[in-house]
Amino acid sequence: MKLPLKFAFRYLFSGKMSLVNIITLISVFGVAGMSAALIVILSVFNGFDSLIRSMINQFDPDIKITAKTGKTFMLSSSQLAQISEIEDVNVVSPTIEETALFEYRHYQYICTLKGVSENYDKICDIKNCTYAGDYVLRDTASGVPFAVVGCDIAGNLGLTLGSFPPIRIYAPNKNEKISVTNPYNAFTKTDITPIGIFHIHQDFDSKYVIAPIDFVRNILEYEPEEFSSVEISCRENASTNAVINKIEKLLGEDFLVKDRYQQQDTLYKVMQSEKLSIVVMLSFIIIIASFNIAGALSMLIIDKKNDIATLSHLGGDEKFIKNVFTSTGRLITLTGAVSGLVIGLIICWIQIEFQVLTFPSDGSFIIDYYPVEVRLTDIFISFFVVTVIGFLAAQVPVRKITG
Repeated sequence: MKLPLKFAFRYLFSGKMSLVNIITLISVFGVAGMSAALIVILSVFNGFDSLIRSMINQFDPDIKITAKTGKTFMLSSSQLAQISEIEDVNVVSPTIEETALFEYRHYQYICTLKGVSENYDKICDIKNCTYAGDYVLRDTASGVPFAVVGCDIAGNLGLTLGSFPPIRIYAPNKNEKISVTNPYNAFTKTDITPIGIFHIHQDFDSKYVIAPIDFVRNILEYEPEEFSSVEISCRENASTNAVINKIEKLLGEDFLVKDRYQQQDTLYKVMQSEKLSIVVMLSFIIIIASFNIAGALSMLIIDKKNDIATLSHLGGDEKFIKNVFTSTGRLITLTGAVSGLVIGLIICWIQIEFQVLTFPSDGSFIIDYYPVEVRLTDIFISFFVVTVIGFLAAQVPVRKITG
C-alpha cells in the first residue's frame, strides 16, 4: 500500500469520533444513498421494461413482412411456400387488417379488424391470453366464423359472450365512393358472433378484433393473394437477422421485413430515452450530493493543517500532500459507492423474493407488486457515474493545498 493511501485510511477510519470524522461519515452515507438509489431505480425500470416487452412479445411475431408502400401487397402461394422452406422458419401466417366500425346493440366502436389464418395461434400466445370464452375462429361443424375481441373493445361495446345479437361490422368497400347523401353505401355490413375476449396489453386490447382471414377478405373484397402482412415465427434460438436477410433476397426491395423490436421501434426508443433521462437526472442529484465530499475534505484539510506542516518539514512536497487528501476523497467515494451498491442489491433482492412493495389491490394493475430486474450493465453504470463524480468533487478542495 502506498504511503498517501495509508494516511487516507488513517484519516477516514481512525477510532476518534471528532466533528470532522462525523462530517466525513455523513459524506460516505450520502454517496452510499445515491449509489443505492441509482441501482434500485434502474432495476425497477428494468422490471417494467421487461414486463412491457413480455406483454408485447405475446402478440408481435418474430418477423413481420409488410408493403414498403401502400396498405396491401400481392404474394403468391408459391412465394409463401418458399418462405416456409427457409431454414429456421417455423410458422408462416398471412394476415389482413382494416379499420372498421363495430356496433353492438346501441354501442359503437372504431378499431382494427384483423383476419388471420388457422395457424395464427402458433405465431402468438393468443390462446393463453383469451381469458373469457375461447379462441376459436370457426365452428368445426357448421363452419360459421367467430370473432375474438380485445378486452377494452369488449368493455366499450358492452359485449356479452353467448348472447344475441352478434357484432355488426361496417367495413369500407373499396369499390364504392363515400356519398354525402348516403354514406352507408360505402360500407359493407356484416355480422359475426363473438366467441372470446383476450387481454394482452392496452395497445392491443383497444385495437384488434380477430376473425378468420377468408371472412375478412370477403367483406373487404380483397384478391385471393392480397395481404396486409405476413407474420412469421422462427424456431427457438434461431438467428432472426439471418432469416430476415434470406426473406429480403427472396422478395426483393418492395417489402419491409422487420424483427420483433423493429415492429415496436418507437416504443423501445421511448423506453431507452426514459432510462437515459433517469440516469442524467440522478447524476445531477449525485453532483449536488458530492458537495458533501468537497465539504468534508475541506474540513479535514483545515483540521489536519498541523499534519500538513509536519509532513512538509519531513520532506513531503506539495504533490505528496495533495495525494494524501486526494486518496482520502477517493476512499470516501469508493466506500460510499461500494456500500451503496451492496445496499441497493440487497433491497432489490428483498423485493424480488418477498414483493414487499405492492400496488393497491383494486385489480386495475397487471401485476400486484413492483417488478425488479438487476442487470450487470446497470451495476457498472451506477458504479462508474458515482465514482467519476466523486473523484472530480474531491479535486476541488485539494487544489487549494500549498506545501
